[in-house]
Amino acid sequence: MNCYYVDELAADVAGNVYAGVWLTNAAGVASTNNIAKWNGSVWTNIGLGMNSVSTLAVDGIGNLYAGGSFTNAAGVSAKHIAKWNGSVWTNLGSGIEGPVSALALDGAGNVYAGGYFTQAGGV
Repeated sequence: MNCYYVDELAADVAGNVYAGVWLTNAAGVASTNNIAKWNGSVWTNIGLGMNSVSTLAVDGIGNLYAGGSFTNAAGVSAKHIAKWNGSVWTNLGSGIEGPVSALALDGAGNVYAGGYFTQAGGV
């Protein structure tokens, strides 16, 4: 992996490891754009990525959540928080009005975010 430093790691139940890092490529895979997946053998892109990923969390069904200082995920408007369903990045409502530095999930499917913000979802 070609990177400056790793901010966050998360693993799913299938054994994949996700890295939120300051990088432009992982082991020769170009354009990972600060987020990549290790499946035990090779690094792969997660869509087109985003800039400045600070935190990651994976839910029980394999959705990956990313938080950071980004305002889009692979071209999708996503203010500081986004979800990867294995195929595409999506936003979480209107997002969060500032950088997200911590994510947690509960068994009921709720996503909790912490960071440097005063509003989430317009509230």
